[in-house]
Amino acid sequence: MVITHRAARAADTRNQPSFSCAAASCAAALLLSLATVAPSALALAPGADGVRVTIPVSGIADYAQAIAVDPNGSIVLAGAIGGNGTTGGNASVLARLTSAGAPDLSFGTANGIVTHDFSTNQSDGLRALLRMDDGRYVGCGLSFSTGTAQDFLVARFNSDGSLDTTFAGGYAVTSFLQSGQGVSLFDQCTAVAVQTDGMIVSAGSTYEAGPPHVALTRHTAEGALDTTFGSGGKLDITASLTANGSSEARAIAIQPDGKLLVAGYAFGSGNSEFVVMRLNSNGSPDATFGGSGIVRTPVGRGEDIANAMVLQPDGRIVLAGSVYMPDGHRDFALARYTAAGALDATFGNAGLVTTAVGPSDDVAYALLLMPWGRLVAAGSARISTGGPGTDLALVAYNADGSLDRYFGIGGKRMVDVSSIDDIVYGLASDIGGARFWAVGTAAPGVNPNQDLLAMEFGLPDTIFRDGFDPPTF
Repeated sequence: MVITHRAARAADTRNQPSFSCAAASCAAALLLSLATVAPSALALAPGADGVRVTIPVSGIADYAQAIAVDPNGSIVLAGAIGGNGTTGGNASVLARLTSAGAPDLSFGTANGIVTHDFSTNQSDGLRALLRMDDGRYVGCGLSFSTGTAQDFLVARFNSDGSLDTTFAGGYAVTSFLQSGQGVSLFDQCTAVAVQTDGMIVSAGSTYEAGPPHVALTRHTAEGALDTTFGSGGKLDITASLTANGSSEARAIAIQPDGKLLVAGYAFGSGNSEFVVMRLNSNGSPDATFGGSGIVRTPVGRGEDIANAMVLQPDGRIVLAGSVYMPDGHRDFALARYTAAGALDATFGNAGLVTTAVGPSDDVAYALLLMPWGRLVAAGSARISTGGPGTDLALVAYNADGSLDRYFGIGGKRMVDVSSIDDIVYGLASDIGGARFWAVGTAAPGVNPNQDLLAMEFGLPDTIFRDGFDPPTF
């Protein structure tokens, strides 16, 4: 494990020294490092980075795909180890860090880490995670199963990272393979939510009917498929404009009235477009949302993909992802909708915002709602128009979609952590600590392999502005 501390500043942080140690002997040295040089989180300027942690688990390729925050400020990372971050790895992983970024030794089996092999040395991994009010965690992702290939995985964990065996023995694997199809294809969950009654709703995609379709499952609190939802607890939705078009879910949220919001992409008028849909609690489309329950939005010139979503307190919905621009590169993209499914004309340019971060492809994988309605989107920015490698990319927006000039440099940050690919996949705020955490992957070291990454940043909203800017919800 590697932990680095940064002084509070908004400039880029390339080529800085780091503290490192062998994975098997890190704990004492890490605690000493934290005790001697850890800066106060309250000292971080908006967008400035503080504690930086990289965690090698498999020694091959480890990816943190999601984050949950505990009430005491500790954070839990979830992902896959020994894989590529998209099709999973050799095992699923959870890791918990204290609010100071040290390994939480009360969690997992060693140095705050626990791995779960859901598919007996085949491909599996967690893509989403949330913390329940009772301290347990729910995650979802993918698991390889003989005969049905890659299936939905939903797991529930105790507060120490162990499997909660009261939920279907700890985890449930669901295939969308239909009787008589005779083929084994690919299903994966990328987003999860928990209803007030404890039922777990998961969203992702299935390839079992040809091109990928939006797919959802709902499990009871005991881990059984809920037969009152969709068809036997499963939903296969063609969200594209054409019957043979592709569509996938990348994010899910539950409204206070119990209706479901699902976002991702869907094939529209010639290319993939942002898609957001609202479903009734039984999984049927809510026709009061956009006229049919499904809203597709072209943002760029093609291959528009929404990867994240937040539901504002006033019912408005914000999506973040990437779009192809006229220059042939991908940029960050945000779209905001009213509660009725129309683009919100008070946000950006008629409801849409695109932002170039680096010189080449920029992709937002995560989105976070901050105080006063401000937003932070994060992902990766390619550092060259011709070569490989990405830096962490973060952009802060005001409530109207304009760039937040208090954050980083003109609202943007690129952070170089390692020599290959640095990517943010998840964001979570710690308001009490005046910061937020970004998790993902980085490849530090002389002969680098991707490691789990956690990094703290100063909030875009500080004491210097609270009370001066009016709320915009």
